[in-house]
Amino acid sequence: MIESRYWKSDLVKYANSFKPVAKPAYYSEKKQVNFEKDVILSLFMVRKLGESLKLSSKTLKSGFTVFSSLSIKQVHNMNFYDIDGLYDLQTETKYSKNVQFISNQLIHGRAVYAYRDSSRNWAGIYTCSDFERDKRIYRIPVSTIIDILETAANDYPTKIDYIYCSKKQDYIVTTN
Repeated sequence: MIESRYWKSDLVKYANSFKPVAKPAYYSEKKQVNFEKDVILSLFMVRKLGESLKLSSKTLKSGFTVFSSLSIKQVHNMNFYDIDGLYDLQTETKYSKNVQFISNQLIHGRAVYAYRDSSRNWAGIYTCSDFERDKRIYRIPVSTIIDILETAANDYPTKIDYIYCSKKQDYIVTTN
């Protein structure tokens, strides 16, 4: 990745498209699928920008608000679609998670479920990676998704430090 501004301008477009509107379109399966797809793609882009050293270490380490609900049954390939029956969605715990953790839940998970609020706007996503699925599901509010995208879109590091780590036999890279 040579120039990140094109990627970051797309992140702004995604963030703006996720913002609530006065009269949202009526629900359709296609609208739900496209919203879920856009969330996954935009957070994958943020992850790729981070791995390409186009985001500061501060942004990558920042905590963003997510909520989780514990599983109440074993989750497997035949029932993963039934989040109401698999997780205690009435009881949530608030967490602060970094971009990599949040994007991993979407990229490495089978379960992704968009939900709407009373105004019919998209309110967020329920998701969990295959690694987390037997423990908990995460609810990522659309406000958190927008915050991540806007933070990444406005982050242009100006300094990179490389420190060799003999234990890892590689360089540890930090950006400002």
